[in-house]
Amino acid sequence: MKTSTSLWSGISSAALAAAMFAAPAVAQAQAAPAAPAGQTTEPDAVEEVVVTGIRASLRSAMDVKRNSLQVVDTISAEDIGDFPDKNLSEALQRVTGVQISRQDGEGRGVSIRGADPSLNRVEINGSSALSLTVGGSDRAVDFRDIPVEFVSRLDVVKSPTADMAEGGIGGTVRVITRRPFDSKTPYVAGSVQGVYSNLAKEYDPKVALIGSRTFLDDTLGVLLSGTWEKRHLNSNNARTTGWLSRAPTATGAGATPGRGTDINGDGKLDFIPEIPRLIIDRRETERKALSSVVEWRPTDNFKAYLDATYATAKERVNSSFLQLGAAGGLIDYSKSTVGADNTVNHLELTSGAGFPMDLAYRNILGDLERTQYTTALGGEWKLGDWTFDARLDYSNAEVQNNEINATATVFGVPRAIVDYTGDQGAPNFSFPGLDVTSGQGVNRLDALFNPRNNTSEETAQQFNVTYRPNISWLTSIKAGIQGRQFETDQVLYQRTTRLNCRGDTSSGAIVAVATSCANIEAIVNTNSVVNSIPFFETGDLGYSGGIRQWSDNTIATYAATLATAGLSNDIYGVNPNINTAEKAGGRGSFQAFLDTWSVEEKTKSAYVQAAFDFHELPVPISGTLGVRVVDTETLSTGYDRVQTSPTIVNFVKAEAEGGYTKTLPSLNLRFEFIPGKLIGRAAASKVMARAAPSQLALRRSIDQVGFTGSRGNPDLKPFEATAYDAGLEWYFSRDSFVSATYFRKEISSFITNTTVSEDIDGKSYSITSPINGTDQVSIDGIEIGGQYAFDFLPAPFDGFGVLANYTYQKDKGYKETSFLTGEILPFPGLSRKSYNVSLYYEGDKLSIRGSYNWRDDWLITPRGRGSLAEFNKAFGSLDASASYSLNDNITLFVEGVNLTDEVRIEYNAAARRIGNETFGSRYFFGVRAKF
Repeated sequence: MKTSTSLWSGISSAALAAAMFAAPAVAQAQAAPAAPAGQTTEPDAVEEVVVTGIRASLRSAMDVKRNSLQVVDTISAEDIGDFPDKNLSEALQRVTGVQISRQDGEGRGVSIRGADPSLNRVEINGSSALSLTVGGSDRAVDFRDIPVEFVSRLDVVKSPTADMAEGGIGGTVRVITRRPFDSKTPYVAGSVQGVYSNLAKEYDPKVALIGSRTFLDDTLGVLLSGTWEKRHLNSNNARTTGWLSRAPTATGAGATPGRGTDINGDGKLDFIPEIPRLIIDRRETERKALSSVVEWRPTDNFKAYLDATYATAKERVNSSFLQLGAAGGLIDYSKSTVGADNTVNHLELTSGAGFPMDLAYRNILGDLERTQYTTALGGEWKLGDWTFDARLDYSNAEVQNNEINATATVFGVPRAIVDYTGDQGAPNFSFPGLDVTSGQGVNRLDALFNPRNNTSEETAQQFNVTYRPNISWLTSIKAGIQGRQFETDQVLYQRTTRLNCRGDTSSGAIVAVATSCANIEAIVNTNSVVNSIPFFETGDLGYSGGIRQWSDNTIATYAATLATAGLSNDIYGVNPNINTAEKAGGRGSFQAFLDTWSVEEKTKSAYVQAAFDFHELPVPISGTLGVRVVDTETLSTGYDRVQTSPTIVNFVKAEAEGGYTKTLPSLNLRFEFIPGKLIGRAAASKVMARAAPSQLALRRSIDQVGFTGSRGNPDLKPFEATAYDAGLEWYFSRDSFVSATYFRKEISSFITNTTVSEDIDGKSYSITSPINGTDQVSIDGIEIGGQYAFDFLPAPFDGFGVLANYTYQKDKGYKETSFLTGEILPFPGLSRKSYNVSLYYEGDKLSIRGSYNWRDDWLITPRGRGSLAEFNKAFGSLDASASYSLNDNITLFVEGVNLTDEVRIEYNAAARRIGNETFGSRYFFGVRAKF
């Protein structure tokens, strides 16, 4: 295989040779090509669309794909609010090669061609969309809060050009909102809808309004839109958090009966559950969003614009856990049994001296608020053969997680039974002699407050110049510069008040207060409730009966715990515990210093790009060739944790720098084998995606006694990949096409945790930190997609149509292995097979659509709890929608998501499931109007 240098030398030579061959050609008259994906086409260049609804949207998306110089897939909505899904992530799963992750049943992040959601770039009208991940552990963009009503088009660009901002290995998602010059006819449109969840058993409202108008003889356009909604997002999960095998604590006379996991006595250690638990996750969410676009076009050669998009969501959280510390108990071998793969299928446990098994009723309360906005101020000036454009961007994303925990724990549960013989491998609990709907046996109450704030912001400045020479084959030369300043910060406080009758002591962020066991039980019985909706009301748990309701702590339980302790949840107060001060001898603090940090990135980039069109060749060839150079400087500030003796720890402010320079060439070729009908494509590019902020954060902890430690790495280099595409597209009718694309990605610079020797103040320490490895993973895949309109059939059957896609991809070179078997694991997040099929009917009044989306098993993480690999089982979802137009202005609609109540399943191995999650079905109904 050629090296990167030789590869790009070969590409450049081939492009120049083609240019020299075609330069003398005389330009022939032809229609101007459509603007590249993501760019605005002038109104007079848009062909009038005479159909509406589903077919118009599909035709618009098909035309974008056909005319683009890049490998791109598009979802379009010709009518306001008529997107095929109620969530941008769920809409993107219809795109070939795109797979999504969910939270509480809602689509959240997208994976493109096997790349993790954090390795993609997302733009809203060209401005960077930033991550809202709590803890800064990735750069994945959350798609839940941007309303589909704002969006005109979604582009998934899979082959970049040099003028695109870097940051995506999988691809770039472009969210393109509606603009005032989309229509010079003034309009006001809106929708009112209700949403019903069959798991939450709640009806929720949503209202959307959008208006657009031009002024000053159609030279000034203004568009304003807003949405408001409430949503009950419930999910239930039967989880086994960790499977473990354990040798006896000792042998012979000193052995502890019940601790070894060789349950059937065959000489092999069996697997038992570590923390089996039932979870009811309840999130009452309120979302608000605003979007505004102002454009000024005083002449055909000048335009200026101001864009702003704002979205916020506040989740009131009330998640209830019934969780058993199974690893802490003693196994009753006489009543426990083992099933397949040395895995227990019926486990009975008791508490003993020194091994008090615990059962916790834990509620995560409080609220979580996400806020994001993107703004852009820019303009474009055409002067003869020259075009100048510039823009200023500002993006901001903030998530405030005010986590409150109210946890009631029973230490010393007399007996616990966990049964896995149900056909879904989910834990079925029973606790003989214990009433789990009361405070019986509770001997510890925790009131925890862990507020965490993550804020990210980016400012960007960009200037581009485009020259269109009077050369038949060279359509444009474009160059530009960009500066971006990105900063992300995290602040975390932690404070726990612990009521107990067990002699617990205070340490770290925990302040323990002694009281009577009777008092603790009384607090629970007075303030806690029982969950009103039984556990797992939708989906299949694999067994009937079992525990479906338990003690459900409330904010009143939390408040009563604090009141009895005589304390508050003041996180800024003095921590009385030792080793919690910023400096030795200082006052203790509840601030989590190692999780308080800031990361700054200053990036400068420049590019040059040529667009060409050899239309006189026997097979006309058009495309782009360019290169982008990126220079990034990184600064991380935070705290060092220094342990100067076995009993003394203090925290010291520190900072560290890093940086890199990368060169990113790109080539896109488009072949017109049959103009407008049979299109071939080839592309090659170098791409990159930056490390997670939490990996770049300093967060150094050193032990000056044992000379060990850990830290982040501000000098981490980005992930890199060389990407190739080759495809063929056949557009055989106005509304129908089929396409096939082969793609390959060679990904390198993987980040792994490694322990190395490091000199600190003249002493050698063993420090564990993330570093860039030398491994390379290649992903090869085939994407097949298309749509077909049965418009040749007689009415009314001419309204039927189908669209479908299929992706197959396979990785090679990933070296992480199974902890148990030593087998090579698949690349995380990659489903080998996935497909989507949609059938629709569209008549004069009635439109119906049904869609099924499916993806194969995928690896969640190679090293989960107990170092065991964690997988997600294959998952599919059936969705449907229907609408009826009362007249040209008013449409009634109804839609359903996950109509078959599918259950999402996670596992370590076939016999060891770790999660069965149900989130039920959602039903939308309402009315849209446009005047």
